[in-house]
This record gives sequence, structure tokens and C-alpha cells, in this order.
Amino acid sequence: MKVRITKYEEELVAQSRRFLDAADANLDAREVLEKYGYVEAERVRGRELVEAAERAFAWEREGKAWSFISPTPEKRLREAKDWHTEAIRRFLQGRVKAAEVAAGLTVTSPAYRWPLRRKLTEGLLLAARELIQAGDPQFWIDERAEFKKNLVAAAGDRPEGAPPPKDTVIVELRGWYERWHLLAHRLFRGRNDLLAPFGLVSGKAPPRLRGKVAQKMYGEGAGAHLGRSLPVLNNEPPQTAEEYDDADDVHPSALN
Repeated sequence: MKVRITKYEEELVAQSRRFLDAADANLDAREVLEKYGYVEAERVRGRELVEAAERAFAWEREGKAWSFISPTPEKRLREAKDWHTEAIRRFLQGRVKAAEVAAGLTVTSPAYRWPLRRKLTEGLLLAARELIQAGDPQFWIDERAEFKKNLVAAAGDRPEGAPPPKDTVIVELRGWYERWHLLAHRLFRGRNDLLAPFGLVSGKAPPRLRGKVAQKMYGEGAGAHLGRSLPVLNNEPPQTAEEYDDADDVHPSALN
């Protein structure tokens, strides 16, 4: 399966590694984070996810990535066929979308404000050119070769030492990073000296998360169930998750 490594995935790995390094190098910041659950197990898990993502990237670039999730050859073959079908669907969908834009059928299209006569002449001609690209022989040749390669891989065993599928490890790493990045941003808000090593800056707090469970685990209420020890602006620690939701900032004196 052709899987491109996006700049957002590379940035996530870089940001996660920077967060881990900053926490290791700054004792004061780490001590605060530890009170909210950033313990050794979480640091080890973060390192493992970052390393797994980097290995997955390397295997992707070398063209030998093992992207199957299913444990049996039969199910892996089904995965390979689904990938093939999805690749074709996305390609054709992209050509149709490009044709709509060229014809001025979408509000974001430069041709959207064209007069009707121009849309029916020049617009339709441009759209036809985009649709013709659906027959691009190079795409079909490459996709067929990729499909055959995946079928062979699906019938075999997982290569020894293969990293987890890229998409799988990226999803896990994103969840890990968002939890601690969001919490650190709130805890150290107003303290640029503590934020800077993590690549964060003071300013508007991150958006509130929807749902009480999400707030308790990753957002405004993250510390309520882990044991609150830092005072907030009114110097009175909240007693419940609901009270903690109203205490957006940590008093700077608590971090001195």
C-alpha cells in the first residue's frame, strides 16, 4: 500500500521528541508534570512510540513497510484488496473534484464567478481535460504493481524486526502527545521560561475538550482525579472536576 509520510506526521514526531527531551532536562517542570501522572511509565511509552514512528518512517522510505494489521494471510489478502479499491476510489474522486473546480461548480473555484456562457464553454472544456486524466496509464501501471506487491507480502509472514504500521503508531503517538502537551500548556501558562523548552508559548489557553471524561483525562480537569496539589488563581484548590473546569490557570507562585 502506498502510504506517504506527511509533514504533519513528521512534525508530530519532532514535537513529541522535543517534549520528552525538555521534560528530562528541566527538573522543575518535570516535577510539576509528575504530580499529574507524567511518571516514568509514561516517559518510557513516549520514547517507545517516537522510536517506533521513526522506524516506521524509515521502512516506508525504503519501500518495505509492513502495514498489515490482520494476523492471518486470508485477512491480510482482504486488506490488500481493500487498499487497492480505496486507492482507485480516491484517485477517481480526485479527478471528479478537479473537474468540478475547473468548471466553476464550487464556491472556492476561480471559475465560480464566470458568466454561465463561459462556464458552458471554457469551463466544461477544462473539466473534460481533468476527467480525461482518470485514464492516466502511469497511475494504473503503478497501482497494479503496488497491488501485486501487497498480495505477495500478505501471503507471507511479518518480517523480523518490522515496526508497527505507520498509521497505527502515529494515532497512538498523537494521543500521547496531545494529552501531555495540552496539560503542560495549561499548567505552565504565563511561565515562558517553563514553556519555551517544550516549544510552547504563552497566550490563549488551548481549547476546552468536550465531555467530562476527556476533560478529566487530558484537559482542564486532568489533575482532579490524580491528586491536586497546586493552588490556582484564588489560592484554593478545587475539590471536584467541575470546580477544576472553572480554574483555567495555575497560580505562578505554585511553580516557583
